[in-house]
Amino acid sequence: MSAQELKVLLIEDNPGDAFLMKFYLGESTSPLFQVSHAETVKAALELLSENTFDIILSDMNLPDSFGVDTIKSILSKFPGNLVIVLTGLTDEEVGLETVRYGAQDFLTKGKFDSKVLISSVMFAFERFKLNKQIDSFTKKLDEENSRLDTIQKLLNVGYIEYDVKTKNVFRSDYTLKITGQNPDMKTENIDDALGRAEDTEALKAVVQKALTEGGTGEFTYRRKDNGKQFRVRYEAKEGKLCGIVQAV
Repeated sequence: MSAQELKVLLIEDNPGDAFLMKFYLGESTSPLFQVSHAETVKAALELLSENTFDIILSDMNLPDSFGVDTIKSILSKFPGNLVIVLTGLTDEEVGLETVRYGAQDFLTKGKFDSKVLISSVMFAFERFKLNKQIDSFTKKLDEENSRLDTIQKLLNVGYIEYDVKTKNVFRSDYTLKITGQNPDMKTENIDDALGRAEDTEALKAVVQKALTEGGTGEFTYRRKDNGKQFRVRYEAKEGKLCGIVQAV
């Protein structure tokens, strides 16, 4: 099985520091680092426009850029890149500031050897990948929720779900709108939820029977406070009762 290869863009104008960084990265056998070198932000941006890099290691103080502006220049033109900042001994506070502007981490020159550099780079790389996966999942979830909201509005129905394990009832935003309930009632204990309906005990029996027998069905309930009536069409399986709510 071949070793993982990662493309690194090293932005460093000091020849000695650049040599040392390449040497340190070259000691790694897994992963293997393929290093491209730029001495200025301008040269780095040109390389970024033509290539894709897994990791960017950048000094902050370069001939054409200084301090936090270096990171801003890179990430404003090429957002979504993993940047690790290289700082001098007197620049650690500025290094922390670069993290607030999008850098993943910072390393202080003279305070690391090859093992520390490689482990720090790989930790930042894995964390960066995980964050991107989380962002991707969150985006997909938001898209699915948006589709669900659209369907509910078109059909004028709300979604409701009861989980036996947690004993909680979940209501979608559109369910809250249809039933005239507050946003803080999106998740509620089953006893509190059923307690808002007339004939609470009878309704509890209906829910219990649905969960015991499984399958699909429907029931109607009336609210105590305003007398409004709602129909629930449900499917019960695996300890959950999922359904749609509609005003009658």
